[in-house]
Order: sequence, then structure tokens, then C-alpha cells
Amino acid sequence: MAALTGTPVGVGTPGARIVALDVLRGVALCGILVINIYQQLVWVRGTGERTLPLAVQLIFFERFLTIFALLFGVGFGLFLTRAAARTPRPRVVLVRRLVALAAIGALHQFVHQGEVLLPYALVGLAVLLPLSVAGRWECLVIGVAAVLVLPQIEESFGLIVGLLILGFALARVGVAEHLTDRPGRVAVVGAVAGALTVAWVVLALTGARLPRVNLVGGGLGGTQDLLPSLAAVATAITLCCAVLLLLHTPVGPVLTDVFAPMGRMALTNYLAATVLFLALGPLLGIDSTADAPAIAALTVGILVVQIVWSRLWLRAFTHGPVEWGWRCVTWGRRAPLRRGAAGAT
Repeated sequence: MAALTGTPVGVGTPGARIVALDVLRGVALCGILVINIYQQLVWVRGTGERTLPLAVQLIFFERFLTIFALLFGVGFGLFLTRAAARTPRPRVVLVRRLVALAAIGALHQFVHQGEVLLPYALVGLAVLLPLSVAGRWECLVIGVAAVLVLPQIEESFGLIVGLLILGFALARVGVAEHLTDRPGRVAVVGAVAGALTVAWVVLALTGARLPRVNLVGGGLGGTQDLLPSLAAVATAITLCCAVLLLLHTPVGPVLTDVFAPMGRMALTNYLAATVLFLALGPLLGIDSTADAPAIAALTVGILVVQIVWSRLWLRAFTHGPVEWGWRCVTWGRRAPLRRGAAGAT
């Protein structure tokens, strides 16, 4: 059984956070919101066209969910490594964390069919947990192979499984801790992924026929893709590298201020977006995918609300509300929430 090692840090302490990951999570939430609104209209209400608009397919579909899945895998890997510094049975703690996430996802399924939390948790229990006994480099090889092979077997769910494994492996080999201190490597990876992305987009836009994404009967991602799964991965990597490189520029502090608080509360914001759409959509007269102007206005409005409230919440509290509850269940004890509370770090 492979040994789990990690730096002794308190889970949830400021020093334990990797700000670049929070920024990437915040950026991913912006794109996921667009897809989730369309999924709500098609799956839950059964209204509107059965296909996504071309612009949404090219820019958002399978791009930001790809980032989200990869980051969830990274999060699981980081958690397991750091839990090993706190307890002799880190996998038991991870099981509690995954079971709690499955419960949250199962409840979310009642109002948002096709949501991702439940599948993430199930993959964590069935795949990532057994994989944790492998060596970290063997895990990375398996992750790369999974991303290449599994989407050819089942396009949408296979891609999710592959990305979770790859993210889990990247965390175990220590990539997450060096996202911002090796910009040269990030630039090279981004350039290669960007070239692949441009090539696929050109091929798609110049083709005689462009396949449309069918949201019905296709599980989490539909039965057809405008671009193959690997193009989605290349686009996601390009976006991630671009954001990481921007963190080294004068706009870096702005990106951090805007997106890092959202990313720290990614689980809360992901769930809250569903509530806000269900509550505000009817008030804006959104009952079909054809209501594009209203959908755009609601999307921007939700993002502004989440950006502002995430910053305000984290001024007073150490975690988002759902993240705090998830942490308490994971560790089996009540954690401090308000900043400055006794024992809070």
C-alpha cells in the first residue's frame, strides 16, 4: 500500500489554501452557470430547443465542467495527502467526505437533473479511493490513460471519470503547489493546448456539417459533441493556463479579488446558483431557451451577487456555509466558523 505523506497543515487554515486553485474554481463556476441554466430549462422544465446555441457549445459546453471535474479531482488528492498529516486513517476520513458529498448531490438531483456532485462522489468512492493505494507516478500514468481511453468508451461520463483520476494524480505528484511558481512551464503547456484548441475549432467551423449537442438522453454531457472530448480537455487546459499566466500580470490581483472568494465557496455557490435560477427565472419570464436576453441578464446578475456575497461572507467567516457543514461531517466535530472564534485559525 502506498504511503501518504504531506506537509502538516491545519485543514482550512489560510496557509493551507492554494489561491490559484480558488481562482480557477471561481472562473469555472462562471461558465458552469451558463450550462446549468440551459440544462434546467431543457431537463427540468422540458422547454425550448433540445440543442444548445452554437456560441454556448463552442465557448462553454464541456469546457468549464471539464475544469470543474479536474479541480475536484485535485481537491480530493490534496485532501487525502493533507489528511494523512492529521490522522493515521486518512482514507476513512475521505470516505466520510465523499459520502457527505454524495448526500448533497443526491438532494441537488431533485431540483437539478444532471448535476455533477453525486457522480463525482461515486467516482471518488469507486475509483479514486482504491487508486490511492497506487504509487503517485503510477497514478499519473493511469490518469493520462483514463482521459485518453474512457471518453472513447462513453463520451461524457467517461471524460468525467478520466478527469477526476487525472486531477487526483496531479495533486499527488505535487503539481497543485507549483501552479504559479513555474510560469514558463505553464506557458509551454498552454501554447500546445491552445494550438490544439484552435485546430479543432477551425475544423469544426469549416466543416460541411456541425454536430449539435443533444441534451436529451445523453446523461451529463449529451450524446454528441461539437468537438471531440480531447478538444474539450485541450480548451480547458488552455483556459487554465491563460488564467494562471494572467496571475503574474498587473490584472492578477484583480482576478484574485474577484474569483478567489467565489472559488473558496465553490460548493455553496454551485448550489446557490440553482436556487437563484429557480426563484428568479420565472420572475424574469424565462420559460424557454429562446429567452436569450433574459438568460444573459440573469446569468450576469447571479455572478455579480455571488462575487459580492462571497467577499462579504469571507470577511466574517472562515468557510462558506456548505463548505463548513461538509468539513464538520468530514472530521466528525464542529469546526469554528466565525473569524476570531476560539480555536479558529
